[in-house]
Formats: sequence, C-alpha cells, structure tokens
Amino acid sequence: MVACSAAPSLELLSPERGGAGIQRVPSTLSGRADACVYIVNLPADSASLGIVGYTPQLSELIEDAMPLVWHLLARQSLSEQLPIYLFYVNPRDQIGTNAARLLQLLQLMSGKAQIWVPVSTSHSAILHSLRLILPEAVRLDLNHSSLLYVGDNANRKPMKAMAEACGMPFCFHALY
Repeated sequence: MVACSAAPSLELLSPERGGAGIQRVPSTLSGRADACVYIVNLPADSASLGIVGYTPQLSELIEDAMPLVWHLLARQSLSEQLPIYLFYVNPRDQIGTNAARLLQLLQLMSGKAQIWVPVSTSHSAILHSLRLILPEAVRLDLNHSSLLYVGDNANRKPMKAMAEACGMPFCFHALY
C-alpha cells in the first residue's frame, strides 16, 4: 500500500489561495486503492453533488479514463506509483481561466517526475487551454512530467507537438 499525499507545494492549488483546487480521487473512481490519483480544477458547484463532491459527469469522465491511463502506464513502462494529476478542463469556465489553472499545476510539477492527464467533455477546450499557456510552459522543466492524453484522435498530433515543445513525454489513447 502506498501512502499518498499531495506534494506540499500543491497546497498552493487550494481554492482558499486562489488556486484551482486539488483533491484525492477515491479508489471507487480511480480503480486502484493504492494509487496516488488527484483531480485538479474541480467545479466550484460540485461540493453538493455526486461522490465526494464529484458531479456525475465528472465521475463518469474519471471512470472512463482511468482504465486507459493504467493501460498507458503499463505500455510505456511508467511507474504506477508516480502521482497522477487529472486536470479537469471545465467547459463552463472561460478558456483563459482553465489555462491559468493548468499553468499553476505545470509550474508546481516542474522538475518533478509526475503524470498529468487532461479530462473534459470538450476535447477542443483541452487543446486550446494548453495552446494558450504554451509560451510559458515551454520555459518550465517538464521533461520528467508525462502527458497522458486519453481523447479525440483529431487532437493527437497537436497535443503531441505541444508536449514535445515543452519537453514532456507524451502518450495517447483514443477514447471512443
């Protein structure tokens, strides 16, 4: 069993500090009791809904993505013990808001071996959020932080190009 706790610097993501918010994903959604999986950028109105504050839609996104995440980790020989950050790109928020929160996460991941996985009902919002912060993200030390994208095949090439521009290892699996 692995003891999970978000890195101390990730406290900066707390909404009380103006951050995107971070919460450990319950094993009922991640599919593994011993995994260090976190969700970043929870919707502000989710506290009253669903499992541990997750909207039914967000719960479904996580449940659909996690088996593919575990598959990608195994296929790429990445450690399942690395922290995994699911970044929720909220289509109800402005792209600039999602992008700023994503940049916060990537800044805190800089120089660390960690994994991030964007999740959203809007795959174009994922693409545009990363594209918006690309000038800042390329200056970060992200060569140890892998981007696992489970999503639309049409976004595969641009997501891979942006990950490579940032020095991030990139893994993809289509979500159908």
